[in-house]
Amino acid sequence: MASLKSQPIEAHSAIAEDAVPEFEASGIGNRTWYRTVFFQATVIGLCAFFAPGLYNAMQSTGAGGQQTPYLVMSANAVLGVMMVVTCSMGSVVANRIGLKNALIFGTTGYALYSASLYTNNRYGNEWFVYVGSAACGITAGVFWAAEGAIMISYPEDQKRGRYLAYWLAYRNGGSIVGGAINLAFNATGKTTGKLDYRTYIVFVALQCLGPFVAMLLSPPDKVQRQDGRKVAKAERIPTVLELKAVAKILIRKDFLLVFPFFFYATFLLSYAGSYLSLYFSVRSRALASLVSALAQITANFIFGNFLDWKRFTINQRARFAYFGIMALFGGTWVWAIVIQREYGLKAPALDWVDSGFGRGWALYILLQVNFALAYNYGYWLAGYMARDNAEIIRFTSTVRAVEAAGGAVASGISSTHAPLIAAASVNFGLWGLALIPTYFAVRSIDAKPLGDIPEEESSKSVSL
Repeated sequence: MASLKSQPIEAHSAIAEDAVPEFEASGIGNRTWYRTVFFQATVIGLCAFFAPGLYNAMQSTGAGGQQTPYLVMSANAVLGVMMVVTCSMGSVVANRIGLKNALIFGTTGYALYSASLYTNNRYGNEWFVYVGSAACGITAGVFWAAEGAIMISYPEDQKRGRYLAYWLAYRNGGSIVGGAINLAFNATGKTTGKLDYRTYIVFVALQCLGPFVAMLLSPPDKVQRQDGRKVAKAERIPTVLELKAVAKILIRKDFLLVFPFFFYATFLLSYAGSYLSLYFSVRSRALASLVSALAQITANFIFGNFLDWKRFTINQRARFAYFGIMALFGGTWVWAIVIQREYGLKAPALDWVDSGFGRGWALYILLQVNFALAYNYGYWLAGYMARDNAEIIRFTSTVRAVEAAGGAVASGISSTHAPLIAAASVNFGLWGLALIPTYFAVRSIDAKPLGDIPEEESSKSVSL
């Protein structure tokens, strides 16, 4: 550990520092390694790896790895509804128990969800799928709110984009490991069907580690940033006042403008899962869970570095990034509708050795990249829309509730036997509805560092 005691480097001095988040080629000076922002981001990343990362790995095989999507999508709708409630109450929960305890609690439900898929896959049990989904929804909503607030408030403002990419790399890393597990157990599945039941046993075991990792998080007043600035430790306020503060966000003009974007952000996942499960072989789905995670990590690191690129102003980065991702999203849905019309005439069952496999399979990978970019940009945007340190947890909780609502509606649609071209068309329509209103919010974004406000100047907020 001697290398960790070298002299600190200035916040804006070296190209090497801009390349990675915190352990930049030099050292961390007099800082304690487990109090650095990098370590906190790693803790959040590992929690994301074991909890939503492995959950996403199962979902990225299409409908949780089941033979048909309808039961899982119905259960996911229940999960999404529960998340709307708990995400909305995320700041209230954190206000009572603190973000660290909220994070620990938030990791506990994912293993139950995986266990429910195991019992359904092996024994045909259905009721436990709904119970596991409800439990996951209750805890995951709190997790979503807590992780977002920490990853926006802990890093230095000028490194936020890269830290978001670093954190999301762990989440996608869960999908990579999960994808490798999926592929190892299902490499011989040349036809459509469900995953090997042993896949889920490994997932349950790994997801049980999440709460223990969350215990390593440091409180904000003990975090040691590289630039020496402190993360503000906010005070607790009465629950009634917290609820009133959340209600004020719901009627803010800028929040209403970005509402369609956040509702759209997770809506596409249900379509993507149904698309993959209905048209591709088991091993092709397992491969997709691995490749999509690698593609997401690559795209997020490139995108995160652009969001922190000082050649452009904050406002220019916000607008240019928005133009880029929305153009990509729109083009993807045009491609999806073209392919979906073709598949609607005669549903294929594609394996990776079949002709025509690449064109349809690549669409799924691109859909997952679209989700990753929307997710990254949404968090980055929320960091600049929160008006003070007190609003970080409230704003992230609220927008995550909107995302959960979109996911719940999409899962409800996918739980029916409605044609997939209808789901693709709804997604395209939501993209169009979000395009203009969100831009009006994006064009007003400007530099406004949060999470480092002196405690005596910070308004009362949740206990971080």
